[in-house]
Amino acid sequence: MSARHNISFRPIAPEDVPNLVRWQGEVGVAVWWGEQDKYQDEITAKWVRRTGGAGDDYDRNTSRYIIVVDGNDIGHIQSYELRHYPEHAAEVDIPNSGGLDLFIGESEWRDRGIGTLVVRKFVDDVVFTLPGIETCIIDPDPANKRAIRSYEKAGFVHVKSYYSETNHENCYLMRQERGQR
Repeated sequence: MSARHNISFRPIAPEDVPNLVRWQGEVGVAVWWGEQDKYQDEITAKWVRRTGGAGDDYDRNTSRYIIVVDGNDIGHIQSYELRHYPEHAAEVDIPNSGGLDLFIGESEWRDRGIGTLVVRKFVDDVVFTLPGIETCIIDPDPANKRAIRSYEKAGFVHVKSYYSETNHENCYLMRQERGQR
C-alpha cells in the first residue's frame, strides 16, 4: 500500500457516536474490544459519556480521536499517559510511557496496510508530543496476530506477554522508543 494517504485525527464528538457504536458492534472489532456481550444501549451510553467529557478517570484521562483517511472516517484511536493509571503502570513497569489503542471500524480499510501508517503517524504526531513521554506502549491480545504484525511494521517490539490483573485480559506488551524507527 502506498504511503500517499492523507491521514489525520480529530477529537471524538457527539455526532461520531453512531459510527463508534456501529464500529464496536462489528465482529472484527468487538472480539478484541470485549464488547460482543454488551447491548447497543450500553455501548451508546459509554460513547455519549466519553464525547461529553464525563465519566470515570479512564474516560477523562484518555484522549480519543476519529481516524480520518483521505476524508473518510474509518475508526477510533486513543492515547493516554500511563502515569494516570497506576495499577496498569505497575504491571507494565516502563517509566515515562504513553500508550495507544485503536480499531479500524470500516472493514474495507482493514488488511490494506493503513493501520501501520495510522499507528506511525499517531505515535509521532500525538503520543510523542506528550510532555515527558519517551516510550509508547500498546498491548494487544496475543491472539490478535493481524494487529501484532501491523504494530511490528510500525516499529514496535515485543516486551513480554502476561495476564493483566488490572484489565482482566491477556496482553502482548509492545513498545517503541522515541526516535527508534
